[in-house]
Order: sequence, then C-alpha cells, then structure tokens
Amino acid sequence: MYHIGIHYYGHDTSVALLKNNQLIFAVEEEKLSRIKHDRALPLKSLSYIVKKYKINNSNLATVNFATIPERLLKEKYLKLFADNPNDYYEVFFNNTNIEKMKSLTKIRALLKKKIFPNKEHNFFHHHLCHQYSSYLLSGFDRATCVSLDGLGEIESGCIGYANKNSIKILENVKFPHSLGECYTAITEYLGYQVDSGEGTVMALAALGKSCLKVKKINKSYKKIFQEIIEIKNNGEYRINLNWFNYWNTRGKLRVSEKFIKIFGAPSNKKKNKKNYYNIAAALQERFEEAYIAYIKRAIRLTGSRNIVLSGGCALNCKSNGRIVKELNIKNLYIQPAAGDAGTSVGAGYLGYLKYSKAKKFVPKYYDHSYFGPYYNDKEILQSLKRYSSIKFKKIRNIENYVAELLHKQKVIGWYQGRVEFGPRALGNRSIIASPEKISIKNRINSKIKKREFFRPFAPSVIEGYEKKIFNLKCNSPFMLIATDINKKFLNKINAVKHLDNSARIQVVLKKTNPKYFKLITELHKLNGLPLILNTSFNGKGEPIVCTPNDAIESFLKNGLDFLVMNNFFVFKNGK
Repeated sequence: MYHIGIHYYGHDTSVALLKNNQLIFAVEEEKLSRIKHDRALPLKSLSYIVKKYKINNSNLATVNFATIPERLLKEKYLKLFADNPNDYYEVFFNNTNIEKMKSLTKIRALLKKKIFPNKEHNFFHHHLCHQYSSYLLSGFDRATCVSLDGLGEIESGCIGYANKNSIKILENVKFPHSLGECYTAITEYLGYQVDSGEGTVMALAALGKSCLKVKKINKSYKKIFQEIIEIKNNGEYRINLNWFNYWNTRGKLRVSEKFIKIFGAPSNKKKNKKNYYNIAAALQERFEEAYIAYIKRAIRLTGSRNIVLSGGCALNCKSNGRIVKELNIKNLYIQPAAGDAGTSVGAGYLGYLKYSKAKKFVPKYYDHSYFGPYYNDKEILQSLKRYSSIKFKKIRNIENYVAELLHKQKVIGWYQGRVEFGPRALGNRSIIASPEKISIKNRINSKIKKREFFRPFAPSVIEGYEKKIFNLKCNSPFMLIATDINKKFLNKINAVKHLDNSARIQVVLKKTNPKYFKLITELHKLNGLPLILNTSFNGKGEPIVCTPNDAIESFLKNGLDFLVMNNFFVFKNGK
C-alpha cells in the first residue's frame, strides 16, 4: 500500500511517497513548476506520482500533511497575541497576517477538495515531521534528534529522543526565540533573499573578522553578537529581541532600529563592504556556538551520541563540521532535504506508522537522495530533437570521454538518472569541472552561475579517499558537512577550496551512483585527484533542472561547454 506525505504550507512545498515502509519518491514542487522555493500546493508533484505509480483509492492507504493548521493558528497567532497584546498588536492586525489566519481556517477544506477527497487526511506536528524525516532514514536504533528552523507551528527548535520507530519530544524552544529567524533577518539586512540567501551569508562570513571593533561603540562584532544571541551555561539559547522586528512587525525590515543604529543602513553590496563581511562572520560564529551548545544539551538529555539533525538550520554545513570536530561525533545523519521540503517524508512515515501500527519497524539507512523524477533515453531523445541549435551523439564509454574534456578544463552539465531530493545536486543534476584551478571556479561563478565571487563549490570525492584529502571523521554523502582540507592538498584543489581552506564534502559511493563514481575514477587517472568540482545544474534564480527540456534550456543560456544526458553527448552548433 502507498502512503503520501505532503508539505503544503510555506516555502519549498513537496511530496513524498512510501510503498509500505520504504521511501520510493520525493520531490520539491519547484523542480516541476520552475518557480524557485515554490509555496503553492504541490499539485504538479502529486499529479506526477499518481500517473507514474498509478495511485488510486484502492492502493492508497494514507494521505498525510506536515503542520497542523489549527495548532499553527492557535499558537502562533491567537495565543501569542492573547499572552502579549501590547507586543504583538501590530503583527496580529497586519492585513497579511489576517489573510493568513483566514486561510488557516479554510485549508483543511481546500486540501480535502483537491487531494484524494475520499481518503482520511492526517495532519502532524511540524517538528515531529522534521525529526521523523531524518531519523527513519538514519539507520540508527536510538538517537538524539535535534530540529532547528525558523518556525514550525510555534516551535523553532526541538530536542527529541528516538527509540526503535518512536520519537518523544523532550523540550522545545518557541518563537520568537529562533536561531533560524535571527539568521534570516540578518540575511535580509545584508542584501540577500530571505529563505534562499542564508547559504550565501555563510560563505560571506569567511571574508570577515568578528574580532574587529564597531567604531561607533568601540565594541567588537563578536561581543555584540554575544548579546544578540544569548547562550546559557546549560546550553539553552535566547534571542535578544531588541535587535529585531521579525517577531512583532512582520513584513517590514526584520532587524530593528537599534541594529541599524549600531551597524548602519542595510547593505546595498557596494559600500562599506568590510562592515557587512564582519557582521556575517560574527553571525555565523555565534550561530555555530548556539548550535553546538544546544546539541550538547540534547546529548545530555538523551544520553545518545547517535545524532540526527533536521530543519533548515541543519543545512548550515560550517556548523555541522564544527559539531563533528568539537563534539567528536562519529555517528551523524542529516536528511538531504533537511529544510521544510523534507517534512513531507516525515509526514508520510508518521501516516504509515499510524496506519500499520508497526511496532517492529526498524529504521533503514538511506545513503542517497535520488528520489525524484526519472527520464529515459526515449524521452531525452525526443527533447534533443526539438532543438535546432544543438547537435548530439551517443557515446558508449561516456565517462572516459567526459573525463578527457574535464582534464582540458571544460565545464559540463551532467544529467543522469533520478533527480536529487533537496537543495544539493549530488551527481545526477550537476555542473562538473576539474577541481584544480581557481580560474575554473571564477569562470563558473561569474559566467555560468552569475553569482558572487566568494561562493564556493563542493568536491565530490570517491569513497576511500575522503580521509586522505579532508579532515573528515564521519559519513558525508549529502554535501552537508564542511571540514578542513589536509595541508598536502591545499594547493592542488583550488577550485573547490573555500577562502578559509575548508570544503563541504560529498563522498560518492560506487553502489549508489556507479556512473558518477566511474567518471571521477577516470578523471583521477588523468590528474591524480580522486574528486571533481560539483555544483547544482541551474542558472541564477532557477531551481535545479528536472526534465530534459530544463537541462537543454539551461545549457543553451548559461555558458556551459557541453551537456551530457545519460550517454548522449550534446554540443552547440559551431562547436
């Protein structure tokens, strides 16, 4: 029997599909709609799985949703205002929020009308969906579960203890005390897009120095951020709300007048850059300290050193690297779609557990994220024939052929198999290049991705070599852990080295992606390096490519040298 999980409310809506207790499909709506961080009901994703898997009322057991609308309405809006009417008057009576509250009262009826109306609809706690989505893919019997994000129904952070197939929430942190909202507010202040630019700020931090002083008050950036994010000795944290507006005047600038008075006007990315670099550095450093302190607290509460992370904050790979290093964590699992998109997986599993009452179900370890749509040679060929501006040929040993081109410093779109679930391309929808030269990094940033010069690219390294090249102490299949590059290789892999001599690693397993593994192996024979530069196959402001048409369109407009689709080698007319 099938079980559908749906993330329907907020950014990055998504659908997941289980067959009994096995996750067999998951995709974000954005990859099919082509709207970045799409907030719409994921009807295109639903339509895809209904057609692909021939789902009907007979073989569908449960329909499950992440986030309980009545609880969100009660806790975030009504109760918060009732308990603090003076603080929340403006945000409560904001027209946008009034419309949101109205929509929350109608959402069940809307979902019932549009999505399998003859089936019972189950709604589950947002942070439980986060934690189940990661724990039930981890393979751990028992685990410490930590979920941190901007906001669920009311929680922004939760500590849970997982045992067998059950998670018990032990404690939580409630909005407005939110590490995610704090980081997002400053992301907006620094001139980057909310719910998208946080990763850019993490990269920007490497350019700054938190130890320098803010001239207006003769106090270091580091010291000020210790006041902004308060960390108690027991590992709890609180946000000093005097520095922010996100909690009481939603819709306006999310930092307060006090913040602007101390640090200056919001960034236009042209003037006083060093100030903004230092702000990013201090924010990232303090975020890491709070993150680590909270996970230490979680370990003390649960007694388990099997760590399972989820929520948007778990996408901060610098923090994850520090957790591994400073807490000496050997067993860490982070769901590849750790943000809100991943809650559809948790909702699907919670529905399955409720339906089956499976007491003996043991979590299975998932070491890949290839859960999205797949397009075969026939479908690819149909797309290729539509474009007069390209030529193509089919090559049997495509990996050897492409490795030769990469060795000649070409940049290639690599389109294979099933789409990855989550924000990282992991060798199926990737732009790839040789990892050696800084000139390749600069070219991809400026000419292809059209983004900031300081943005790093990740290395995909074949299994068996990861600890030789990187200071890596645990599994890293999803490019969610940043770690130091060993000194011997610092000047050999400049295209995947960040400004602080770190890299976020994807370890490529032969059993999960044999074609990508072989490609890197062939490049290794040519340049002596068992890794490749990997970044997501998309242009600026676009979702990762999904269909063959998406890949060809991106190839034609984004400055790639060549495109490889399964074994089809594609080049532009005149090349």
